[in-house]
Amino acid sequence: MYSVYINERLLKICQDKETLSGSDLVFRLSGDEPVSFIKELVYSFEKQPQLLNMTIATLNIDKTWETFIQSYTLIEAAGGLVFNDENLLLMIFRKNKWDLPKGKIEPGEQPDEAALREVIEECGLQQLTLKKQIATTYHTYLLKKERILKRTYWFKMTSNDTELLPQADEGITEVCWKSRTEIKNLISNTYAGIAGLLVQQDLT
Repeated sequence: MYSVYINERLLKICQDKETLSGSDLVFRLSGDEPVSFIKELVYSFEKQPQLLNMTIATLNIDKTWETFIQSYTLIEAAGGLVFNDENLLLMIFRKNKWDLPKGKIEPGEQPDEAALREVIEECGLQQLTLKKQIATTYHTYLLKKERILKRTYWFKMTSNDTELLPQADEGITEVCWKSRTEIKNLISNTYAGIAGLLVQQDLT
């Protein structure tokens, strides 16, 4: 199953045989629909803000996903869920929302290399250890009228640095370690995709 956050709301693309529950709107597809048809489904979801989630159930998830991607310009990014020895999570405060350190993958970079670089740059860490990839998330946005689909690779990392330096030129005003209780209290002031990732990783 693929989960894509569109305007802070959730679109799921799944196999038709999967259990469907909790969706405000469900479409069942054969998997051979053209790009124009998929675009219209997404537009209909975007134009109905009262719908919090929509599911596309398809007989051919790989083909439907490939068709969905063709509706966008794909940008790839990478980031980290960084924990210390006390199992606290490193979070940043940017644009008045709590977030996780991440950024675009540069040409020639591998996702894990980009994730390490972005976490170091955004948080000012000196010691950082990469563990493993733990998730991939998707969200969409408009950039100068261009429809963007961002795929972000997330890696688990560890660090015990106490001297943290927010990257001011990226709009980051705070970097700090957060407990599960603190994460639970701040999750209402983060992006839907980040909140979904934190829930998926059982951090709330």
